[in-house]
Amino acid sequence: MNLSPLARRGLRRLLAGAALLLAGLPAIAQELSWSTYGTLGFARSDAAYTYQTHIDRNGTLSRDSVLGVQGDVRFGPQWSATAQLKLAPSAKHDSRWDLVPAWAFVAWRPNDDWLLRAGRLRLPMYLYSESMDVGQTHDMVRLPTELYSVLPVPDFNGLSVGRSWTLGDEGQRELGIEAFGGATRSTARFWLSEGLAPVVPAGATYWPVKARLAGLAITLRQPDLLVRASLSRSALQRSGNEPFPSNYPWVPLGPGLGYYQVNDSLPGPGVPTVTTVHNSIGSLGAEIGLGQGWRVTVEAVRNVQHDSPFGVDATAGYVAVFKQIDRLTPYASLSTQRSRQGTRDWYARLTANPLPQAIPGAAQINAAQQLAAEVFWPAEQHALAIGASYRLTPAVKLKGEWLHTRIGQVSHLVDTPAGSAPPRDTGLNVLSVNLSFAF
Repeated sequence: MNLSPLARRGLRRLLAGAALLLAGLPAIAQELSWSTYGTLGFARSDAAYTYQTHIDRNGTLSRDSVLGVQGDVRFGPQWSATAQLKLAPSAKHDSRWDLVPAWAFVAWRPNDDWLLRAGRLRLPMYLYSESMDVGQTHDMVRLPTELYSVLPVPDFNGLSVGRSWTLGDEGQRELGIEAFGGATRSTARFWLSEGLAPVVPAGATYWPVKARLAGLAITLRQPDLLVRASLSRSALQRSGNEPFPSNYPWVPLGPGLGYYQVNDSLPGPGVPTVTTVHNSIGSLGAEIGLGQGWRVTVEAVRNVQHDSPFGVDATAGYVAVFKQIDRLTPYASLSTQRSRQGTRDWYARLTANPLPQAIPGAAQINAAQQLAAEVFWPAEQHALAIGASYRLTPAVKLKGEWLHTRIGQVSHLVDTPAGSAPPRDTGLNVLSVNLSFAF
């Protein structure tokens, strides 16, 4: 395992901090508890390209493996604190692991109905937002990537205010409303099949980004039913306030011949830009118990981008069916992600009609247009997964899955090898197995 220098320093600090915490907390804490979770997962595909950053023909442990530890401190009936550290594949380097804080917040509960939290929190968007890293809590090998990749930043630093109501005479139904807001920093990964030599190398590239966000989530819980809906708004910027293109002007060279100016180093009128991109994100999901061991889960997300057609502007969703048979739970799921038509049209414009090589400078212009098409996230793909989980103990699950993904026009989850055409109207198969635990 290749730990980054930051991860190594973080691990040393974690051990030192844990020692100090254990020495000092008993004097002020009424209750201190620790828990840990992890997944050791292997995945292998039959495709000639890499899928989801790590999955290829050679197989990988990096796609699904994760290790986390969480500490919960209760200072009294109203005050508590939670910290969770996660060791997982890095978001900043394809062959490195990083130790990062997933949660780190202080909570105040003035009474049973209200909960206020401040610190590093998880966005309450998906049904499994709070447990998405803890594979032991759900039966799928991995939560459907088509939906869970629409929002690549699941955590934020800020505030959350929640209010809950107990409904019905028996008190088995609970309605909760949570308002949240804050900011986050993350890294967006893009794959450049050819790059733009010598300025931009081929391969993975990373953009540090920062975002402000606010939203509202409503959750209904009762026996055999979980429903969650959310609506949020975000404002995204690149670190250093580097601009985003808002359009690519057409530069005519002759009748029916021309190119799109994708950067200001190419001849043309100039590329219009914005420094901030706003997104509106809505989600709706439900997990429904049907009796006799049957269960259905449905989730959908719509991410609307307002200031530029180049980015995450997509609709995604899935439906999964489970049947529990004692310790065994087989399942099947169908999932999809589809960028809006305008985003996919721009991808086609930039890649479908390169300039003839006889035109001076054509190679550089074609490469620049290809690069521009690869640094936003167009997608059109669907997936069928068939798998099962087996509960070895109440805290340990063994899982296996066959996944067939069908790629339509394009998929930002594919790393196209240099010199190859991006996969289009084709499929790939992934076999996965993992062991997940939570203690």
